[in-house]
Amino acid sequence: MIIVKLMGGLGNQMFQYAAGRCLAHLHKTELKLDLSYLEADPQNKYTKRHYALDVFNIHAAIATEGDIKPFLPLYRNKYHSTLQRKLPILFSKIVANESGHAFMKEFYSFPAKTYLNGFWQSELYFQEVRELLLNEFTIKQEPDAANMALAEKIKSLTAVSLHIRRGDYVTNKEANTFHGSCTLAYYHQAISYIKTVCESAHLFVFSDDVAWAKANLNSVIPVTYIDINQGKPQYDIWLMSLCKHHIIANSSFSWWGAWLNQYPNKLVIAPTQWFAGVEAHSHNIYPEKWIIM
Repeated sequence: MIIVKLMGGLGNQMFQYAAGRCLAHLHKTELKLDLSYLEADPQNKYTKRHYALDVFNIHAAIATEGDIKPFLPLYRNKYHSTLQRKLPILFSKIVANESGHAFMKEFYSFPAKTYLNGFWQSELYFQEVRELLLNEFTIKQEPDAANMALAEKIKSLTAVSLHIRRGDYVTNKEANTFHGSCTLAYYHQAISYIKTVCESAHLFVFSDDVAWAKANLNSVIPVTYIDINQGKPQYDIWLMSLCKHHIIANSSFSWWGAWLNQYPNKLVIAPTQWFAGVEAHSHNIYPEKWIIM
């Protein structure tokens, strides 16, 4: 059994699920999801989250206290868990605590009884099961008429998704310190690049603050602003994935919109800093062909 601890919003939960799904598939064992951490924040430092993956056609059960209990002694022993992570081949059951931002090469040596504790933000943890994930990260409930109309518009144009993440990146001090937010200079540079390589480009702007985006973006490319899916983020990710190209924020939300796009010649432009003060070359968040600005 593989158990993965879920943390953060929809995009982060998708990363954690994907890593767990790959490991479970490798071992031909079941995957279970630990939801206990999602709303547990006694110091009120983080944005409260809820389980969000039930909108997709995923294959995992919810972990019970009985499932998690055997891992607790390993979880609480920091020395033991470090040894397990570095030399997993010596153990039949481990708690794998993610260390830093770079890909952990030990990942594929983790045993069939593993509790995954981390964000696992790299396709290197699940690229081997891409086709499986493309099938599972499909929406259970059919989009409404407004979303279907947008989907048809996107398919008819050389659509470029552009994501502006504000929300808790701006209002929450801890989130802002950890992540930072993309500058307008980044977006203008990315738009200029898209315009040079794709004259017929049409921007589709996704944001948790559409009013701010309309007031500040000043695009030189035709724009459609998407503001119909408040509280239904899965439809925005789906619409993003239908676009041919992408300008993403330092956000797992738009990362997944770009990654799920199956257009063979897609361009994905991503910001140099995914985490505040951390350059892109120091981690493996971006797939090899993505363009970093």
